[in-house]
Amino acid sequence: MPAGVEYSFEIAAEICDKVASGMKLVDVLKAHGLPTRSTFYLWMREHDGVSDMYARAREERAELIADEIIDIADNEPDPNKARVRVDARKWAAAKLNPKQYGDRLHVDGDFTVKRTDEQIDSRVAQLLGKAGIAALTRGEGTEETAS
Repeated sequence: MPAGVEYSFEIAAEICDKVASGMKLVDVLKAHGLPTRSTFYLWMREHDGVSDMYARAREERAELIADEIIDIADNEPDPNKARVRVDARKWAAAKLNPKQYGDRLHVDGDFTVKRTDEQIDSRVAQLLGKAGIAALTRGEGTEETAS
């Protein structure tokens, strides 16, 4: 860590404000008197609130990037150049704030499939038949259909 750069919530907040305003972290940390990137990551691990503050800054930066996409689409005369610039920003926004701009859909929940006793008995008989012990079930069981 450079001499004189000890942890300070104010410095961490300044760094996060600059990231939120659109600057890349690596560019922010080039300024004299600010910690190195590895030191800032250490601050995020060791000091309460810094990691959350940085995460919010990245989300805010993604919002700025999303706004840039609209400006590029509206103002860039070369469609190929516009497409490349927009795609790069879409990728960056998705990485900075995947919940808002990511392509993946995350579905979470508990699912219960309800079956009648007859459906369960039929499925058990079908599986026993496949296992070669249909004689125990007297060969009963019907083909299961998706519901």
